[in-house]
Amino acid sequence: MTAGPFHQASSLSNTVYVELIDHEGEILQYHRLFSPDGFASGHLALPDSIPFGNYLLRAYTNWMRNSEVEYFFQKQITIVGGIEDEEENEFSKDAIDLQFFPEGGNLIEGLMNKVAFKAIGRDGWSRNVTGEILENGNVIRQFKSHHLGMGVFAFIPEKGKNYQARVKETGQTINLPNPLASGILLSVTNSPKSTDLLIKIQSSKDLELQQVLLLAQTRGLIGATSQIDISNKIAFAKIPKKEFPSGINQITLMDEMGTPMAERLVFIDHQDQIQISVKPDKMSYAPRDSVHLDIEAKDQNGNPVIANFSLNVVDGGQIYLDENGETIQSYLLMSSELKGHLESPGYYFNPENQDREEALDLLMMTQGWRKFTILEALEGNIPKPIYPIEKGLTVKGKLLDKNQNPLVGGSVSYLSLFPFSDSKMVQTTENGRFELNDLVFFDTTNLIMQGKSENGKAGFIFIDTSFLSPKISNRLPLFNSKIAALPKSFLSESELRKNSKKAFDLDNSDYLLDGVEVKGKKIEPNYTGPKIYGEGSFKMQVAGNPGLENQQHPLELVRGRVPGVQVSGNGSDWKVLIQGYGSIKNGTDPLIMIDDIPIDIKSLLTIPVQDIESYTVWKGPDTAVFGSRGANGAIGFYTKKYQWKKLH
Repeated sequence: MTAGPFHQASSLSNTVYVELIDHEGEILQYHRLFSPDGFASGHLALPDSIPFGNYLLRAYTNWMRNSEVEYFFQKQITIVGGIEDEEENEFSKDAIDLQFFPEGGNLIEGLMNKVAFKAIGRDGWSRNVTGEILENGNVIRQFKSHHLGMGVFAFIPEKGKNYQARVKETGQTINLPNPLASGILLSVTNSPKSTDLLIKIQSSKDLELQQVLLLAQTRGLIGATSQIDISNKIAFAKIPKKEFPSGINQITLMDEMGTPMAERLVFIDHQDQIQISVKPDKMSYAPRDSVHLDIEAKDQNGNPVIANFSLNVVDGGQIYLDENGETIQSYLLMSSELKGHLESPGYYFNPENQDREEALDLLMMTQGWRKFTILEALEGNIPKPIYPIEKGLTVKGKLLDKNQNPLVGGSVSYLSLFPFSDSKMVQTTENGRFELNDLVFFDTTNLIMQGKSENGKAGFIFIDTSFLSPKISNRLPLFNSKIAALPKSFLSESELRKNSKKAFDLDNSDYLLDGVEVKGKKIEPNYTGPKIYGEGSFKMQVAGNPGLENQQHPLELVRGRVPGVQVSGNGSDWKVLIQGYGSIKNGTDPLIMIDDIPIDIKSLLTIPVQDIESYTVWKGPDTAVFGSRGANGAIGFYTKKYQWKKLH
């Protein structure tokens, strides 16, 4: 999450909502992620019963709900799992939706107007078109789209005449917007070869306006302001591009009262993104060979920078990689500030596309088009935020008496000891409702809640687990056959990959064994250690031993107490070495378990020592029960069996 004009990591909201939505607008999965410093991570577990097709991945914070849902993060994803033929689009491919966008906002009679247009099919994807502009039925100009159904043409509308566009491919006739009798035209030239934006302002002869105010800003950062004399009905201005950061720049003309009259969006690209180079240690690798990569990040001046990276390696012959798809750069600088579905957003940032600057300006004139009315400007009041900033989770509900009547003015208190001690108390409002905000806990946790009436009598707490999700902005475009083509080859190779993986990973192979009789000695009731892997080489009771229960990390229970086991580290960085032959041959990390379930050693940080009943260490011959997983030894921690009521 980012905030501000320079896209700095945002710590404003700590709770991120993530939803998986199908093409009918139904929310299939809903997750909340903790983001204390602008970063969060999570995953979606897809059931094998989920239908294949297009889905929407949507993410937002509660604070973002105060603006339009079109500005939420939305990414179309395609889920595939079979090699069946996709159904044909239900809409006719000939149907065209042709829209016109006068530069600055309106057509003005008697002035040379520049008009951008965009053509899309009923499936939501662009259509390249050619056509004619008609004036009272007579052809006065030709038009043709240049990129993804977008193009531009110019003409002078005259008073009392009607204007239409006729599409040659379909024969459709569409009316152009009605021109205004008088007004102001704003035209901007953003040439990639120039260091300045060239602005042209024209006004109608009968418009009694001597000066206009020009305001240019990028993401709220003011780059230029100027009063411009238009007494001669035409004026020019230049603004150096260096005054703005990279991204969408909003240029607005206002009258002397501050009422917006025209607006134009332009994109400023300083080519100042981080330069990343990845160098492998070899030109080619054998199957299952280790790979060493040197990754270097520099700014545009060649200076090293600190960055946060993710790396994913795929077979380019089996996975479809859209070179013109969305990137972090295209989303932050462009897509996040525009409404609607953006087709091939990465195209405008790919230097191999020679016409990308021209295409990007067309996008600013169409999908970034703005139109003001004086009435809207005069009545416009900034609405007060309805949704607050969230620093954690919210538990809400009602407090009722024994007769199910709401207790108004009562109190509800909250106590939680994990992951840290926290307590809160709130008063109930009308209908006995209450909200406990900014609670921090993960997954399933244990907490205590108590409700009292205004006179101190005990009440009954009813938790409200419902969540009203924001509306879905629009339906997804239909299945794109181009994107679906390469996953077919990926699926056809899936069985080969599965068999290859099984050949090298015996632990993940399943075999049906004959019935066996298992003999062993009875485990005493007061010992809550391993039930599957035997008694191990060394075990120790933790519960009831104050010297152990007061430790801060589970591995501190082991350090210096088990012969042949070396434990070092602190915080979240720990290292364990169990002496033995396997440790020398196959690395050093032992198998770590919680209640016989393997976990990553870093996850131990989330387990309070006070919840641990005992631990067991396996080494030497005792590790044979684990197979290859126990080559470096094993440590198992076993927790107490709480009977508290759990709140999800």
